[in-house]
Amino acid sequence: MCRLRYISPLILLTVVCLLSSARAVEGPFIGADLGVSEPTNTNYRAHVETGGSVAPFGGVMFNDYLGLQAGLHAIWQPPDRDSRRLLGQTNINNETQTTTVLGATIGPRLQIPLGDLIDIYATGQGGGYKGLGGRLNQFAPGFLVGGGLDVNLTRNVAVGIYADWTRAYMAPHPTTLQNDDPAAHGPKDARWATAGISLTYSFAQAAPPPPPPPPPPVAKQAPPPPPPVKKKIVLRSVHFDFNKSNIRADAQPVLDEAAATLKREKDIQLVIVEGHTDGIGSVSYNQKLSGRRADAVRQYLVTHGIADSRIRTEGFGKSRPVASNTTADGRAQNRRVELRVE
Repeated sequence: MCRLRYISPLILLTVVCLLSSARAVEGPFIGADLGVSEPTNTNYRAHVETGGSVAPFGGVMFNDYLGLQAGLHAIWQPPDRDSRRLLGQTNINNETQTTTVLGATIGPRLQIPLGDLIDIYATGQGGGYKGLGGRLNQFAPGFLVGGGLDVNLTRNVAVGIYADWTRAYMAPHPTTLQNDDPAAHGPKDARWATAGISLTYSFAQAAPPPPPPPPPPVAKQAPPPPPPVKKKIVLRSVHFDFNKSNIRADAQPVLDEAAATLKREKDIQLVIVEGHTDGIGSVSYNQKLSGRRADAVRQYLVTHGIADSRIRTEGFGKSRPVASNTTADGRAQNRRVELRVE
């Protein structure tokens, strides 16, 4: 019945922890408990009085609520100094000595954060205890159950209060307190409770910020219209006599057709008239001759209704042949004018 009284709150805390939607900080931690130690069973209380306790601890939180905690426990309790008699002695041997115990335990830690400021936790640990002097001097197994409340001063530092109850399976000696009272035989264990303040440091790092939301989808835009196709009018039948720039009669029908086309195509803003020559003669001379041929075609188009502002002339001399200059026919093809529109 006594064990159930201490285990039931631990089970209830576990259920509440699993149902909680709050989040704890994951990662390793260290700390220390400092408090008073009070014997809780009749036999041990008959030997010692209220003393002190210090318990450094460390552990790690595996996930949001469950962790593992281990600790060392140093307990000291002064004698009760009541001069009990045993087998005719005036008092019990070593009655004036302080009882000291050193223990080591490990076990699960359950934690519930109450917002960002307060955490409550419970732990159940098992291990071993060694009596170092006074009324306890043997080694024995034992366990503790307890819990506490931490107030987070910063993300990593917390102060709080704690309380736990310990049972070590070693009897204080002697187990018979009075020779004339057989009922004074005590149980084969020592039990005590500790309570006090605690300091905890967590090595957990701040969670990385959530990734930024994805940019809103960009509405698909209609593809840009294709660039206007540059038209090119090649007046291959507009030939020029050797070393001449005047328009021959057989070229006039071709130029008339070009003028009609330019009048019809109002979107053509600029017409470039390119003049060319064959390969006979110097570069400088042919450059000037190609310019005169281009000017002759420009003048013809202007006189047939094409605005002068729509026409620009360029002379390329013999730099851009379209046929071989080694034959008479090839040279005749190179003596030409081309119209390029933009």
